[in-house]
Amino acid sequence: MTNEELVKHVDLDHPDFRARSSEVYYLSDDKILKLYFPEMDDGSIDSEILNTSTAFQKGCTPMEYYGDVRIQGRRGLILKRLKGCSMTNMPAKNPLIVFKAGKILAELHAGVHEKTSDKLKDIRQEAVRVLEDDNVFYFLTREEKDTLKKYIMSLPESNHILHMDFHTDNILCDGDNYQVIDWMTALRGDPLAEVAMMNFLHHDAELFPGSSKLKIAMMQMVRGFIYNSFIKNYEKLTGRTEEASHKWDIVAYILRLGNWNIESERKDLQQKIKTFLKGVQKS
Repeated sequence: MTNEELVKHVDLDHPDFRARSSEVYYLSDDKILKLYFPEMDDGSIDSEILNTSTAFQKGCTPMEYYGDVRIQGRRGLILKRLKGCSMTNMPAKNPLIVFKAGKILAELHAGVHEKTSDKLKDIRQEAVRVLEDDNVFYFLTREEKDTLKKYIMSLPESNHILHMDFHTDNILCDGDNYQVIDWMTALRGDPLAEVAMMNFLHHDAELFPGSSKLKIAMMQMVRGFIYNSFIKNYEKLTGRTEEASHKWDIVAYILRLGNWNIESERKDLQQKIKTFLKGVQKS
């Protein structure tokens, strides 16, 4: 059956689940449709195709790309359907997974970071490109942007594969099999940049908008616990340290703000960028 035949009877009013940039529909036992919202630009979607294909070819994920379609003006990707549920939802089935989640994330990170590719975008160049968006980085002067660009391009170049959105929602659990999904933000570079992003995601990223203060406080505590386990195990596996990752914090902040621009994170990220900038200016 062709991709066009598979998507012909998709009920757009009833996605199987929603993400920030897309809705997902199950097409068959082995295929899904990831249908992007109309505001998603073709460049970002093309990047996800390249990233997913590269990650699959390099053995970072079993997620395979089968082609793309257009439905009512929206672009969608046909991808392999993987079994399991997200690690975020696993505690409802197996509460004990919280105690080994950090170790699992560390092992998955170490495995991905062993792989290299020159096909993906350089993380430094991508941060510099994103920084040019005046609609997002209006709070920086031209001189300040130039200072940050010079600092970013002075960081070491590398070609390790980086996921850059590595959290429990993007890990599928199927028994003892753990699979990394959603490669839209993947780049190439120094793995320490991903450690910097992990630090942000597990301490400062938005948690479940609209949730009660109690739920948010509990989730904050859980993700902090997971991060502490992750970094302990990652350092042991790779020899790379959290301390060494802090030189990449500015890249994590710029990419997070530039790619997502989440309202609840905006002021905090702006302040973090300004604070990092002051340190660069003094050095």
